Amino acid sequence: MKVLLLQNVKKLGQKGQIVDVKEGYGINFLIKNGLAKSATATVQKSEIKQQIQRENSNKKKLENKLKTFSEINKEKFIIQKNTNEKGHLFAGINKKEIAKTIGLEEKNILLEKDIREIGEYEIKVVLAEKKGKINLTVEKL
Repeated sequence: MKVLLLQNVKKLGQKGQIVDVKEGYGINFLIKNGLAKSATATVQKSEIKQQIQRENSNKKKLENKLKTFSEINKEKFIIQKNTNEKGHLFAGINKKEIAKTIGLEEKNILLEKDIREIGEYEIKVVLAEKKGKINLTVEKL
């Protein structure tokens, strides 16, 4: 029996997958508990269409991110923070703050440790296996 998974099921598959299971397991457990529905021919066709739409959407999102990424590499970014007399920041600048400033996600920023002093920094950025650097200037507020 083929079923379309409506939720992730351990050791069986991910949401949206069509899997082949024994009829008793499919009817008495998966369908009964709302984890799956019977994968008729029409359900299978509609699921294939939805997968194609999701893939196209993901491709467009990736293309937009890569366009943004190439634009980011050309810009210089400035963050202003309060410092003491010696130029040490009262609060360090972390990945989250840098990501917010440049408009990317935190996971795309490669930063070994928080920035604690004013100055100019080259921050490594990775997006879809494409690497780059941004110029970040930390100034006294």
